Amino acid sequence: MRIKKNKHTVFLFPTRLILNNFTAGIIRRKLKKDGINVTKKQILPIIKEIKRYKKRNSNWIFAQINEKNGNTITWKI
Repeated sequence: MRIKKNKHTVFLFPTRLILNNFTAGIIRRKLKKDGINVTKKQILPIIKEIKRYKKRNSNWIFAQINEKNGNTITWKI
């Protein structure tokens, strides 16, 4: 993949599709492998708050990466 110089790339992630009950289970299993024991009931309120924050702040930038050569990658949720 070749990226042109001074290019701005934006990735949009649909919050409702990514943060749901199914992904809460995936997050729980990953944390369990890392030695952190949490239940799905504990993860769901965090997901609910992220969705609520996203609803209030629709232009929320999750991560922004600036490279030396001028390329910018922005992840919006």
